[in-house]
Amino acid sequence: MRTNFHFILFGLLIITFIFGIHALGLCEENERITVEVDGRPKQYDVIETKRYEIVEVEKPAVTPDALQSVAMQAVKDAEKDAVTHLNRTLWFSTGCFFPLVGPIFSQRYQPFMPTARVLGKSPQYVAFYYDAYKVKTKKLQFNWALGGCLVGAPISAYLLTRLYRSTRD
Repeated sequence: MRTNFHFILFGLLIITFIFGIHALGLCEENERITVEVDGRPKQYDVIETKRYEIVEVEKPAVTPDALQSVAMQAVKDAEKDAVTHLNRTLWFSTGCFFPLVGPIFSQRYQPFMPTARVLGKSPQYVAFYYDAYKVKTKKLQFNWALGGCLVGAPISAYLLTRLYRSTRD
């Protein structure tokens, strides 16, 4: 009975270590709303962070070439930031300690968007940045969780086999 308590306590400590800090901001999204002001429709971006911010969307005349260069720059910045901000230890240990659930959870988890990185940028840049950041982060999370799964699954199988054999003797 005493060893079961130790296993439960150890498991809770591992879960707290892995998910404790990140449990507060699991899902962050933004949406665009349209409101009629003085008889004219205006668009606003509602960006959810620790508090709500409503930013008025201006519609500048953007040429397709300028939009493409904005998109390329935003995607490049987002991919660089995704690699920089990714917590590799978290996702590797998630895959290692939860071999089957870790990679699935890594695809369901919505990454926290760095809103400070897009302050003062155009709405087009922000849209491309958020889309590219989300895609790149989810891909990296899955790869690291899968790597942890490939390491953790054989170790878990070995430990379960040892535990089963020790209870049979």
